[in-house]
Amino acid sequence: MGPDDLPTTPARHSRRPTRRQLLQSTAALAAVAVIPRTARGQGRITLDDASRLNPTPVARHVVVRTTDDPAVIESLRRELKEATAAGRPVAMGAARHSMGGQSLARDGTALTFETPICEPDRAAGLYRVHAGARWRDVITTLDPLGFSPRVMQSNNDFGVASTFSVNAHGWPVPFGPFGSTVRTLRLMLADGSIVTCSRGQNRDLFNHVMAATACSASSSISRWR
Repeated sequence: MGPDDLPTTPARHSRRPTRRQLLQSTAALAAVAVIPRTARGQGRITLDDASRLNPTPVARHVVVRTTDDPAVIESLRRELKEATAAGRPVAMGAARHSMGGQSLARDGTALTFETPICEPDRAAGLYRVHAGARWRDVITTLDPLGFSPRVMQSNNDFGVASTFSVNAHGWPVPFGPFGSTVRTLRLMLADGSIVTCSRGQNRDLFNHVMAATACSASSSISRWR
């Protein structure tokens, strides 16, 4: 068989996509991008962290939005009791920027705090926040008063309590990590009881929460400048 006798395949002429096809493809990608991170399929709930790389099935997802402290406390106690009875782990979070599976427990109970509470005390130079407060809520509250947080993370959409739970550093180098500015916090334990923690009261718990990598504090008091 000579070179001229080799079998041939009809050439395929590639066609450039039309403008309509490009627009349709872009619209499809945009639709995928805005799918909520809470998806229900076949009776299961799937959540993800901010990276969108760790889709995790959970048994229950509760979003805490009320700013009524007694209602929040009773709701959390109920969820902890039900999770304990079912043998499910519990994971708490706000923005869930902690990645690598830290912020979600597979087949567990996920609690998402969306409670933008920030209460300033001008006389003492302190502010109190809820676990669901983001740094943007703190800035929005303090800035009109002429103040700012002494230490915060670089992104204003991170959760304040989450910042404390990893003792994240801030960009103001002279003041150290965020934990150095927190005076006291209220903490709900696994049995539903609430304790106050500080460097002088329940010190061990205070230190453990400060490096717990979980949004554990129900509220905290931190110093501004």
